[in-house]
Amino acid sequence: MLALVGIILNTFREAVRRPFYWLLLGAGAAALLVTMRLPLFTFYNDVDMYKDLGLSFVLLFVLLVGLLAAATGVAREVEDKTAHTILAKAVGRWQFILGKYLGAMGAVAVAAAALGLVFAAAVYYRVELDAGLSEHGHAYARGGIGLEAEALRTRQWGQALTVVPGLVLVLLQVGVLAALATAVSARLSPAASVGLSLVVFVTGHLTVFLESAARGAGGAAEWLAQAVMALVPFLEIFNINQKLSHAMLIPLDGSGPWGEVWAYVGWAALYAVAYAAAAIGAGVLVFRRRPLS
Repeated sequence: MLALVGIILNTFREAVRRPFYWLLLGAGAAALLVTMRLPLFTFYNDVDMYKDLGLSFVLLFVLLVGLLAAATGVAREVEDKTAHTILAKAVGRWQFILGKYLGAMGAVAVAAAALGLVFAAAVYYRVELDAGLSEHGHAYARGGIGLEAEALRTRQWGQALTVVPGLVLVLLQVGVLAALATAVSARLSPAASVGLSLVVFVTGHLTVFLESAARGAGGAAEWLAQAVMALVPFLEIFNINQKLSHAMLIPLDGSGPWGEVWAYVGWAALYAVAYAAAAIGAGVLVFRRRPLS
């Protein structure tokens, strides 16, 4: 167990020390802050559009962090010959693979939390900005008093809270793809692992259309499509941006829309854990057959 913890911590430290990590975090924060002030021309529904756009930005940059950290973890250790030293110290290959994955996910969690804080603050401010631009919102923008100010603050917090389940779903989706990247990197190069994971990302969001097209084609095409859908994760399960964009999740007692959203997140988490466990298991089997000399 101590060996596993050591691999996790070492992988986490290596990931957060690399330039690409901070470059992606900086680019993600900049994208969120710049778009926060841009007019989105939605007839006073700019907050909804910004929430949808912001969650997509967070997913993009956290996904890149996760894939780069996961894909380089195993392959880099093998190429640098440090894997020989680690595995010679009574460390199982399953511990090596699992530790690399969990360490990469630690870096992903920190990145998601950092961008999530920026995004939540931006949504909070965007509500006030949107109210100030609306026909009846000038009192809000001037720091209205009484019921007007209270209504604005309630709306700001309600909108900002929708970031939380969205971030959890981003983390789950990246966790699935990072598990796949870790498994593939047990055999292939980091570039190939990242490339294949990005292909799976696109395909995983298009499985619904792929199934419809396969039914129309029939024959071998349908069989091939069914095989692809069986192997590729169904990533649309993590996409409820549209629902979160038009919601204010209050109160916090688990009732109403808030409870429904978290129930959905729970089912998505079960799917993510199951797929990630299967991918890491496959990666362990592949790594056991890989010669390190």
